[in-house]
Amino acid sequence: MPRLLMFGAGNIGRGFIAPTFTQAGWRVTFVDLDAVKIDAFNQRGSYTVTEVDDEHAHVVAVQPVDGVLAADRAAVAAAVADADLVATAVGLEALKYLGAPLAAGLALRESTRPLNILICENGADARDRLAAAIRSVIDNDARFAAERAHLLQRLATDVGLVRTSIGRMIPPGAGADALDIAVEPYAHLPVERAAFIGAAPIIPHLELAEDFELVIAQKLYLHNLTHACLAYAGARVGLATIPDAVRDTAVSARAYAAGVAAARAIARVYAPARETTVETENIALLDQLFVRYRNRRLDDPIVRVGRDPFRKLSSDDRLVGAAQRCLRAGVDAAPIIAAILDAAAWQVADDEPRAAEWRLAQARGTLSTLAAAIRLPWENLLMSALALAARRAAAAASMRGANLVITDAEAAAIEIADFGLENFERFGLAIHVYVNTERVCAKELMMLPGQICPEHRHPPIPGMAGQEGELGKEETFRVRAGEVHLFLPGERSDSARAFAHGFIPAEKHGVFTMWKHVHLTPGTQYTLKPNTPHWFVAGAAGAIVSEFSTRSRDEADVFTDPAIQRVPDAA
Repeated sequence: MPRLLMFGAGNIGRGFIAPTFTQAGWRVTFVDLDAVKIDAFNQRGSYTVTEVDDEHAHVVAVQPVDGVLAADRAAVAAAVADADLVATAVGLEALKYLGAPLAAGLALRESTRPLNILICENGADARDRLAAAIRSVIDNDARFAAERAHLLQRLATDVGLVRTSIGRMIPPGAGADALDIAVEPYAHLPVERAAFIGAAPIIPHLELAEDFELVIAQKLYLHNLTHACLAYAGARVGLATIPDAVRDTAVSARAYAAGVAAARAIARVYAPARETTVETENIALLDQLFVRYRNRRLDDPIVRVGRDPFRKLSSDDRLVGAAQRCLRAGVDAAPIIAAILDAAAWQVADDEPRAAEWRLAQARGTLSTLAAAIRLPWENLLMSALALAARRAAAAASMRGANLVITDAEAAAIEIADFGLENFERFGLAIHVYVNTERVCAKELMMLPGQICPEHRHPPIPGMAGQEGELGKEETFRVRAGEVHLFLPGERSDSARAFAHGFIPAEKHGVFTMWKHVHLTPGTQYTLKPNTPHWFVAGAAGAIVSEFSTRSRDEADVFTDPAIQRVPDAA
């Protein structure tokens, strides 16, 4: 009877890999740190997997099985040497610990027997991590000094590091039994045909895939992406499980839209010669996923799916990686960008990796959270898009917090102006335009604490040949929330200048020349005549200002600071 050596007795190992192989006539030997599980395998020789959906439950016996405690190095090395096939399902961060037992087993293994390892991990770099772990041990462990060159040669030619794509959802078990587990009926295990050394095993549900880059992309940037989207959007509205999230119309629509964008980008990036066919296949896979997510019997908790946001927001993982591929393929990444912002709002549990670091980043704001997690420069196209989206979202939230109604479509179109100074938190405005016709304009201006709209005026606009010109914009500011300090012509005293300079960075004192102060609080307003130089700054709590005016021609505004360019969305 052939033997599979399974590193990891967690959900994937027990709930998917082991039953797949035992049903094909294999024995499975588990290697794990959990002595309770290892003792149970050895005492019972079997356990059960229950396949459940909303209507049915089917019990499958998994046997024969046994176990080896990971701490027993000699026994683990011997098991590696004897195994017909090895598999890992230990988690990306734990792969580094498998280098030593695999190297030791390779040293004991007959030179005529290749060693194929199924890498059953979520992560595009899992194979590279495992290869590096084995190579590092061979290079640095004194036990292998005499045969180092031979083992490195075997690692290069006799070890097949086979990538896989895990096609089964298995939430944490809730029962008291150490081994028995509930899973969904769906079971597909695509594996990388070209990575096998020698013949691949013929196993039901094990699918030999030729184009494995596409398979990995579908798993990571379609399945894992939409699963995470449901979790992060669901968490923001207080939902508890993935089935709850997929049944919530708004949450489900957000996640599905992200999936559609990813489906199109995956087809363009990974299968350009078959783009239309692969996109159709991706959409069919997406639809299938959203049926699987509804499985109430699994009741997958959102707190499980969303945990470890640092990993899930890393630059090539499910969310950011999918968004970058959309941008590379010319696909609108907005739905995935919205999901990344949802992820940035995740409330970590105390036991999540780097929980304190995550909370510290969140305390500094959304952009700090994204920078800490993604670790890409702000010049990166995606990071610029995220900054714009985050600022729009914050502006919309402040409007809604002031009981102003703004639709999602309007929120997505809020103008973010930094006047070309690239210092939005200090010099900028978020602007929602209600209307701007030939005669009237109405806007909402959202300002951050201490944010300045630089000094400018609205000059007369000459008319075209035979047409009357315009006097320039007349505008009325009315504060809805917070406070605004407005500065106008008419005051030249040193004390007035000193008060105004208190709001302005020292390097910009020379380009602010208006000192007459008007203090606007909620319910107060002020009307500015055309061509009046002015600037204003929000108070310590920020501000929301309604602007009512004649026609607005922002491109015609004249600024005192020559460094300013009045360019929309220059975030």
